[in-house]
Amino acid sequence: MSRHQRSGGTRGAVALLVTVALWAFGCGTAGVGPPTADVTGFWTGTWSAPNMGSGTLDFRLEQKGAAVTGDLIWRGSMEGPRAGASLNPTGALKGAVAGRTFSFDRAPWPVKGDLTVEGDVMKGIVTLSQAAMVTVRRQR
Repeated sequence: MSRHQRSGGTRGAVALLVTVALWAFGCGTAGVGPPTADVTGFWTGTWSAPNMGSGTLDFRLEQKGAAVTGDLIWRGSMEGPRAGASLNPTGALKGAVAGRTFSFDRAPWPVKGDLTVEGDVMKGIVTLSQAAMVTVRRQR
């Protein structure tokens, strides 16, 4: 095999690796991008978490571009090993919408959420001391 043939094979392998890397990077960022959903409004719904409890929650949200500000109102009862514990992450939140995903945090509480927006319904996970399943509907 000539030197020219070997270097062509190396270039082909490098090109293939670069193509695979670019494809993988592109697939890994599918949810990132400009917002395709608007979460502005009043949302109300329920939360539940095994061994933690269940209850209701509300969001009052205002979206400008991708940025979201608003309030989280969290109500519910603790069950299981956490029965009687205090849980009240109610307060101001900051977040963003990327594609159809609304992500937020509620500092200084260790509360974070990632909800998928489907029209007037958002579903996903809000994490406090553990993950809670959340479903909320926009009120019109």
